[in-house]
Parts: sequence; structure tokens; C-alpha cells
Amino acid sequence: MKISEIISIYSEKLTGISPTPRLDVEVFISHILKFDDKIKLILSHDNEMSDNDFLEFENMFNKRLKSVPVAYIINNKEFMGHDFYVDENVLIPRPDTEIIVEDVIDTIFDKYNNAEELNVMDMCVGSGAILLSIASSMSDYSSDFFNRCKFVGVDISKGALNVSNINLERILGNISSYGNIQLLESDLFKSPEFDNMHDMFDIIVSNPPYIPEADIRTLSPDVKDYEPILALSGGNDGMNFYKEIILESSKYLKNNGLLFFESGHDQADEIKSFMKTNGFVDIYFKKDLQGFNRLVCGKLRK
Repeated sequence: MKISEIISIYSEKLTGISPTPRLDVEVFISHILKFDDKIKLILSHDNEMSDNDFLEFENMFNKRLKSVPVAYIINNKEFMGHDFYVDENVLIPRPDTEIIVEDVIDTIFDKYNNAEELNVMDMCVGSGAILLSIASSMSDYSSDFFNRCKFVGVDISKGALNVSNINLERILGNISSYGNIQLLESDLFKSPEFDNMHDMFDIIVSNPPYIPEADIRTLSPDVKDYEPILALSGGNDGMNFYKEIILESSKYLKNNGLLFFESGHDQADEIKSFMKTNGFVDIYFKKDLQGFNRLVCGKLRK
């Protein structure tokens, strides 16, 4: 069967199941045939797909029919210009999260460029998308600056940390052996290793679970049925993790250290209020492409 026919027939079969049926089919074909841009796919429309490749395509397609997310099927999600490995142990990185990463990077270059050291923690590190994107930018900017940084990623999930380790090697390669990147298994700040981290961090960034429990059942099947509940549920009102991280981070941030959050679409004001009550000043928001306050950042004043 020609590739153009596969795209037409199978896009129709996915209609009503996926919001992007043609794109999904094209992603599977491009992944199997190792096309790295759309032009190669277009130029191959009249080509026949081999039997083995078509069997692989059908296997992927049948998973998508069951609403398995495309990123889990191909074990890949592009984020901040990098290809991250993802599986069912981690939340799939979203474009909105790039707003948080970009702001952290801009802040580092603006405020810490000449610092003798810089310590950054990603609480609820998941796939490592936030932490490793920041570390990669530091490395690209200056190996000397990168070597003055320490990066710590924390997650309660062994599976998530395994994914982070894969991405550490994938995104940073040999740099990952330098020893200034630590991945730590911990239920938030409860690990004994935090006993030696008081007043250590210049920046803590977190995209914690923030979906109210009652709202999870209203999510699309590819989210609620496949992405880890551990990475989605933020308790009754979605604020559990925000509040605990705000309270505990004051022990580990330096004076004037910065706490960055990704916010749920309607939670920024409540996060700001709780931060303000607990010693944070100069709190600001940044909006996502839909106009929601997606980033919340504040400075700890001790």
C-alpha cells in the first residue's frame, strides 16, 4: 500500500478517537521510516511501505485506537528542542511548561551569570524535561558556568527516575558523568539526604501534580487512562503539593532564593496568596498561549 493511501485510510479510522488523526498517522509513519522532517514524508507519498514496516505501523495504530498517547507509543516527546524519552511512568511534557523553563533560563543568565556557584532543584522531576533542559542550556552557554552549577532532580517514583536517567544520557551525553547532576528518590523533601541541603538552593522549580481529584475523571481518555495518577492528582483542591513545597522550600532555599511553579489554569492567585503568607515577595505571573497565568515565581525573604 502506498504511504498516501495509508495516511488517508487510517486517518479516517482515527477520526473521533483522536483530535489529530492525520497528524498521528503521519507521526507513526515518520517514526518507523526515520523521517526527521515533513518534507521527506511528503516526497515519499507515492512509495510503497514494506510489509514489516506496515506491521509495525498497524501495531502502533491499534494502540492509538485504544487512546494510548502517541508519545508513549513512540517513546518520544519533543520539548525545548530536545527529544525526550517518555513512557507510562512519567507525565508527557507539554508546550506550556516551556514557559517555565524559558523563564528560569532567562533568570539564570540575568541574575546568576557571574555567580561562583548555582544550585538548582527540580521537585517532582518526572521525565527530567525541566531540569535537563535548563542544564543543557547552561552547558551550551559555557562549560565553565555549567561546572559551577549543581542540579538536583527529586521524585517519589522509581519509574520516573529511571526515565530521567535515560534522558540524562540522551540530552547531556558524556556531560552526565561530571557528577553535578543528582537524581534523588524522595517523597518531596522527606529523604534524609535533605538534612545536608539546608540553605543550599538558589532556585527550586516544580511542576507538581495539581489536578483536583474530582476533575481527573473528566480528563480525556489518553490522559486519565494512561498518564500516571501520581503525577496528576493534587488532592481535593489540587493545592496539596503547592502548599507543602512552599512550606518546606524555605528550609532549602537561600535568602532571596527563587521558587518557580507551573500553575494549573485557575490556581495562580491561590498559589501567590500562600507564597505571600509564607515569606515570599516580588511574586509574578507569566501567561501561556491561552492567556492563563501558567508561571508563578516568588523570592524567599528570610
